Amino acid sequence: MTTTNTTSAKRCSGDSVGILITDSADRLLMVTRGWWPKGTAPVAGHVRDSHTSVAAALVAEVEEEVGLTVTGSCLLWEGHLPNLCASLPHQPRPGHVWTLARATATGTVRPAPGETKGARFYSRREVMLLASATLAHYRAGGTPATQPDASLEAVWLRLLHEAAYLPGLSAADLALAETAYSTPPGEYWRGGRP
Repeated sequence: MTTTNTTSAKRCSGDSVGILITDSADRLLMVTRGWWPKGTAPVAGHVRDSHTSVAAALVAEVEEEVGLTVTGSCLLWEGHLPNLCASLPHQPRPGHVWTLARATATGTVRPAPGETKGARFYSRREVMLLASATLAHYRAGGTPATQPDASLEAVWLRLLHEAAYLPGLSAADLALAETAYSTPPGEYWRGGRP
């Protein structure tokens, strides 16, 4: 059953930016999320919650989540995905219009306490293992509410596939991921998260 605290819950803005930052060894910077949706994923955030543009959101989210300063970026992919987030679903079309970008950044990684449970660079093999853990969780009947931290946030299977970072995913893998990321959580956390 989905319970929603509508008195304090905020409606999703319906747009997100996802940022791929890699180091010199081609390892991908990812955070383990501090709240739902669960799992580990690259830096991301809503655009219109408190930002005036995609570019402003990209810079602010990198600074906020991992403490780095963006020095450059380029567009990788744009499109709508029906993924749900911690806010009430966007209306009239649930999900997010995603802007996926690659960025360069300087500084020392400093994960945001509360918003993340940590951040570090992951090798391509480690990213694939996290993706495999996500798929195994849902194939075994797992739910979004019980997805382990040591897995890839479900929507990122599709986003990293679009970015050619996970090219080996099958159509069945992507369909399973979509079922997971379009399933509402047991409760919406906006207003109740740390």
